[in-house]
Amino acid sequence: MLITALTAACFLAAYFSWSYSLKLKSVNYLPGMRPPLSAISAFGALIPTSWWNPGLHWSWEWRKTNYFNYKHDVISMVPLIGRPIYYTCSLPVMKQLLKEEGKLGHVKPTEMTDAVLVWGQNLLSANGDVWKRHRRIVAPAITNETYELISQQAAALYEDMVRAAKWENEQVVTVNNINQYIRRFALGIISRCGFGLQMAWTDPNTKNTEEEMSFPTAMEWVATTLVPWSLVLPRWSYRLPSKWLRNMEHARSSLAEYMNTFVETKVQELSGVTDGDDHAQRGDIFTRLVAGLDRSGKTGLEKQEVIGNTFALMFAGHETTSSVLSATLGYLAFHQDEQEKAYQEILAATPANGELGTEYLAKLTHTLACFHESARMIPAAHVIPRDVIDDVAVNVTSPTPGTIVFPKGSRIIIDMVAIHHNPETFLDPEVWRPSRWYGVSEHDLTMFSTGPRVCPGRKFAQMEAVSFLAHLLRDWKIDIEPRNGETRKQLEERVMGNTKFIGLAFGVRPVGLKLIARK
Repeated sequence: MLITALTAACFLAAYFSWSYSLKLKSVNYLPGMRPPLSAISAFGALIPTSWWNPGLHWSWEWRKTNYFNYKHDVISMVPLIGRPIYYTCSLPVMKQLLKEEGKLGHVKPTEMTDAVLVWGQNLLSANGDVWKRHRRIVAPAITNETYELISQQAAALYEDMVRAAKWENEQVVTVNNINQYIRRFALGIISRCGFGLQMAWTDPNTKNTEEEMSFPTAMEWVATTLVPWSLVLPRWSYRLPSKWLRNMEHARSSLAEYMNTFVETKVQELSGVTDGDDHAQRGDIFTRLVAGLDRSGKTGLEKQEVIGNTFALMFAGHETTSSVLSATLGYLAFHQDEQEKAYQEILAATPANGELGTEYLAKLTHTLACFHESARMIPAAHVIPRDVIDDVAVNVTSPTPGTIVFPKGSRIIIDMVAIHHNPETFLDPEVWRPSRWYGVSEHDLTMFSTGPRVCPGRKFAQMEAVSFLAHLLRDWKIDIEPRNGETRKQLEERVMGNTKFIGLAFGVRPVGLKLIARK
């Protein structure tokens, strides 16, 4: 019996050794990490980052010394269990891979986009001609009228938020979790301005009964629980006797019902509109999506694709923006000098009637730079994965100038945290310095990616962010209270270094702020 067990163990060890040698050969023995589990596998992601397991947070936790102190543009991660993956921390490599990806035919890995496929194919998950069809419908919907609407609705939602939270007559307000207010604000903006859904402000602290779940609450439940956990939990598990799982399923079914109702209502609204009508051609995102139901070919969509896009764009449109906005407020609280610059800039731009339209918001270059710098420090989209369908060669400069060839079928992870903390690209990368974004062109805002699949809502997000910051900073000075004996530097590291995934967006954990009325 013992001999049989030893023989089996020897054969198993020999098999793993042979299999592992093939994996190393497939990446041409490129230096990197050799963990037991892949960082993006279900089990590898669930286990916290440690010396033996990279986990989901390795890029952030080890950001100061990653990529062998940033002396290698590209490394390989070859796990004992799982497929080998290339990772890059180089901005030039990122640009080479993404700027021509339409011609090169890179694709998003299916298993890494399953979470946004809950209700159907969409712009964020599609590849090739399917992606082009979705983009052809969505892209023209964001216009100058959209930006003007954002500025108007941001002012209205901000006033609703202050009124609902009963901050109007307060001199000092302590907010234990500003993130939840910003998430609700961002969902309101994307709902009203992107999809024409007049979602009323509801206090994020309001508890819903199991029998009734509001649209915002259902969206938040789905975004923060169903989306990430759907990558791990089988569908049948939602029927287990667990209140948490029951709420997750209730949120899914409630949101599905809401979105079906939204589509049916919009179909009725457009029933009397001719195909060439300007309203259908230049309406908001949702109008253009639903108008595509009656078409075929390059501008046609199926109902599940309409619902899939509605969820994916609404989900991405509020989770990513709110994550960066929360970080921006945290950094502004720590950097009072930069906050004062933003405040003075806002005062100078505000007209006599106090209404901040797009022409006034366009003057807030420093305020917007604060948002950009926060997106660099803590990018909401922390990785960009691609699978290559043919051999692809890229030029590298570290550790020595040369060329690396990614073989056909390889997976490449563009590490957005490492790229934006790479000292070869950003001087003093751990320093929050908004001025580094003064005068930078739209195409060089690499936090939003680059190439044909650059974030389609980047201008939408920027207008939303600067609108919110303009109203909040005009009325309130923001600060953070340290714990007993805690230095300002220790406080910043504790608050801003404490990150997590909110749904699929990367960001800071709940930030507690002290708001001091400026009036």
